[in-house]
Formats: sequence, C-alpha cells, structure tokens
Amino acid sequence: MNYYGRILEPALIDATLAGGIIQKALSALYREGRFLGGFRFALAPYDYIDESTGDYLSFTGIERAGRTVYRLDYHGGLIVD
Repeated sequence: MNYYGRILEPALIDATLAGGIIQKALSALYREGRFLGGFRFALAPYDYIDESTGDYLSFTGIERAGRTVYRLDYHGGLIVD
C-alpha cells in the first residue's frame, strides 16, 4: 500500500490534529473488521470521510476531513509472484 497525505488548510488544522482524527477514525473502521468500502466518522470539528474503489486485489481511495482541510491519497493491492 502506498499512502500520501498533505495539509491543505494549515490555518485550520495541523499534522497533530489530522493524525489524531485519522487514528480515531481508522480504529473505528478496523473494529468493523475491514479497511475498504467507504467510511464516515463524526469527530468534531471535522468529520472523517474515506472513499475507495476496488477490493483487496487492487484499490484506490482518498481520506479527507470535513471540507477537505487535509487529503490523503492511497492505493495498493495484493502482490503475488
């Protein structure tokens, strides 16, 4: 999996806050026993939104908060020899 993120509105959010949102949202997602398929997580002041396409064989997606104060792009899939 390849994962790249960036802060888009540094006056509204910093890396520490963005990281905290991601950690809490992904923990909730993993408790559901999955990591793909779209996910929304309400966490003030910014809701976490994950949108993805594909399955574990090949997938792409983005994660963002609220009005997109940060954005993270990812892609990956199963590697076989």
